[in-house]
Amino acid sequence: MMSMSINSGFEPRKIDHSVLHSVTTAVGDGLRTIKRGFLSCLECVANSLETMGRSVQSGLRHVASALSSLVPNKSKAAVNQKLNNIHPAAAEELRLAMTKRMNKNTNYMEGMFRVNLVLDTIRTINAAMKQPGKMADAIQNDDISGTNAAACVKRWLGETVGENKVTAAEIESINNLKDDPQAVKALVSGRLGANSQRYDIFCSLLSVPQRYKEICDANGVDEKSLYNLTMLTNAGLPLQIFTHEAYMSEPAKCNDALFVLMKHCSRSSLI
Repeated sequence: MMSMSINSGFEPRKIDHSVLHSVTTAVGDGLRTIKRGFLSCLECVANSLETMGRSVQSGLRHVASALSSLVPNKSKAAVNQKLNNIHPAAAEELRLAMTKRMNKNTNYMEGMFRVNLVLDTIRTINAAMKQPGKMADAIQNDDISGTNAAACVKRWLGETVGENKVTAAEIESINNLKDDPQAVKALVSGRLGANSQRYDIFCSLLSVPQRYKEICDANGVDEKSLYNLTMLTNAGLPLQIFTHEAYMSEPAKCNDALFVLMKHCSRSSLI
């Protein structure tokens, strides 16, 4: 029996590997060229933006310099001024003068504890602390407004406490000791250290927000009033006394402890 071979007439062509190599090399070179071109384009754009940024910054610096030359020298000097530390006698004078104004006219309380210290009044405040009676006169004459005086109280409270801010554990203790004034006073005086002057300043300064709270409670003011308790608890007063971590984790407990401290550590303010 004769074997029969079937041939379709098509023979696969042998691939020329040298040709294939040339083609892939050409494609690769082309892709690399495109990539280089694209990156070059990006680099040009980036350089242009950087140049533009430098030009804009230069222009802004020029404008700022020009505007700065128009600022009065008095305001420039105020920016560089620093509020001096308060001593016990000045703190007590401040306490008496502010509570007297609040007792006579509650409109004096509007904006207290929510407004920052105006720089232009720092020189007046520092000068008033140098002579007995000057602080009271400046507050009585509105040379130091109620808002500026309250801003000073916050600032000085923070400086008096310093690094000895009340911890979360001490906040718990203060709230538990709310009916024991002597225990609360002992805790605070121990926290402020052996320096009795710091404790004296603390008590005088804390008397101002305490009187503020007493007037708020007596008048039954709410959050829409021009003065209210949220000014004490939301405007940074607790943050001057308690550690940041304690206040952020338990703000309600901190506010309760603040009111306990104000009640037991403040001085008599009924004038």
